[in-house]
Amino acid sequence: MLATWLSFDDLERLVVASLTAPAVGHSVIYGMSDNATTWWDNTPARHIGYRPRDSSEPFRAEREAHQPRLDPNDPALIYQGGGFVTRGPFD
Repeated sequence: MLATWLSFDDLERLVVASLTAPAVGHSVIYGMSDNATTWWDNTPARHIGYRPRDSSEPFRAEREAHQPRLDPNDPALIYQGGGFVTRGPFD
């Protein structure tokens, strides 16, 4: 989950930016830090003044060292939603 990691400081920045923005309109903004690996493009968050400063990269080596070898062809890894995308309605 390094792609969706959000630090406490960036969460505070996001909340303050969203509450003090002069105009928000309809905005799709993802609550995530400035991570090297992401699922989404969060550049639209700039129009409300959100600029994340933290990143999940300092944790990458430690997390990957404890992770078992994964199959790169596993649909649960390829598609956003993980194992939920490979399960049927009654699994």
